[in-house]
Amino acid sequence: MKKLLAMLLVLSLTLGLGLGIVSASAEDITLKFLISAGFYDLENDLGWKVCQRVSGYKIDYEVINGTEQLMLIITSGQEYDYTYLNSKNYSLMMSEGALMDITDLLNEYGQDILAAFPTTWPAVTTDGRIYAIPSPAAQPDSLTYSMIARKDLLDKIGYTEYPTTVEGFVKMLEDIKAAYPDMVPLTASRLDAGVLSNVASAFNVQGMYQLVDGKVINIVDNPNLKAYVEVIRDLYARKLLDAEMPAITTNDMRSKWAASQAVISYQSWNGCETCIAALRQLSPDMEYVVLPLLQDEGGKVHAQVKYGVTAYGAIPVTSKHAKEAIQAINSMIQIDNFTEIVLGEKDVHYTVNEDGTFSPIQPAFNNDKVASNVFVSGFYREVEYPKMWEVRLAKNADLQSTFYAMRDSLLDGGERSPVALAPAVTVVDNKAALENRITDTLIAVICGTSDISELDTLREYWHKNGGEEIIEFYNTWYAENVAK
Repeated sequence: MKKLLAMLLVLSLTLGLGLGIVSASAEDITLKFLISAGFYDLENDLGWKVCQRVSGYKIDYEVINGTEQLMLIITSGQEYDYTYLNSKNYSLMMSEGALMDITDLLNEYGQDILAAFPTTWPAVTTDGRIYAIPSPAAQPDSLTYSMIARKDLLDKIGYTEYPTTVEGFVKMLEDIKAAYPDMVPLTASRLDAGVLSNVASAFNVQGMYQLVDGKVINIVDNPNLKAYVEVIRDLYARKLLDAEMPAITTNDMRSKWAASQAVISYQSWNGCETCIAALRQLSPDMEYVVLPLLQDEGGKVHAQVKYGVTAYGAIPVTSKHAKEAIQAINSMIQIDNFTEIVLGEKDVHYTVNEDGTFSPIQPAFNNDKVASNVFVSGFYREVEYPKMWEVRLAKNADLQSTFYAMRDSLLDGGERSPVALAPAVTVVDNKAALENRITDTLIAVICGTSDISELDTLREYWHKNGGEEIIEFYNTWYAENVAK
């Protein structure tokens, strides 16, 4: 794949395309942007119309449907001028040499872009060169995943308060299974890095990378990993955790909970409002509750919060109009234009509160602005967007209450990833494959298809096949940029 991408880069530079220097007027140019979105009618959202007006160019938006589609598009040489990337896809495309160095373009045409991100540029800078726009978390210091339970069903079996220890939680699942034998006690889709955050909290297992004793470690080196996995493995073996967990999709898992086939679901707050509404139609008297994070022996919770750069706006090496793409984004990110794209018109779609926050005006906001955030995906302004995002949160009461309940469950135990602002790892080219192997192995051990001893084999494999270099890279960066 790297050879193909290298050939595409040489071709684009040879033809004068790689730097977007084709001579054409703005009226003759149509920019092609790849974005991430749900099934929205984008062209009927007012945000689309604002983007066409303020950017100075006609922009065609296409939705990315997964990593495979993204890589197929890029390796086939299709000439997209901008792409939204999540963290994994950014690392993958960096390792494949598929992203353009945009340093000079930003300096010449992107001064407003540079100013919109006061702290996050290190995450996209490699050897002094910039390869993407660093879009920060829209919900900093929040919890993304947790357990949402049927409060009405728990009330009926005496659980009006909820356990905060592993032992108490397991006992509650046992009681749920006994009381509701036709329902799954706890459903979840495939667990990223095998982490079920509510239970992992008790063992201080936070995710793929975390800080332990001042050093960045991978999950395979977490001293509590085996104890945590043994608990989840036991839940799975006793059918307290959904037998379909390894293969079920998030949408199917949510559908199962919405169909009243499970008592507890492990899911993100983002999108929960749809399955809550569906369940309410089926059971009008239903109530739900976000369950606590479990505590360690000292009574403390541990969970990694959303922080740092969570999305990236990049230009593929095959772009025909890189300069124009930067110019368009630079116009869209100017604060007045950005505000109009995201929130709409003041006193029509939103109001400004005395404390500087915003409130939506309904039904105008939901009617006109339901998908407007996707048009700036990959370049959320670092300081201003989190306040704007809370307007979007307020569009649905279930979404809003679930988000705040998950955030409140952190108590004082939320921890930021030590590598949230780190640049892409360039010392190995198999980082994504190594991390996928970790998740696959942990899922296999949890499901009993692999022995618990495979955790030791996994740790050895990780260190011998590039993991050592990755951790050294992260610790060197952390020591030089964070710990000092």
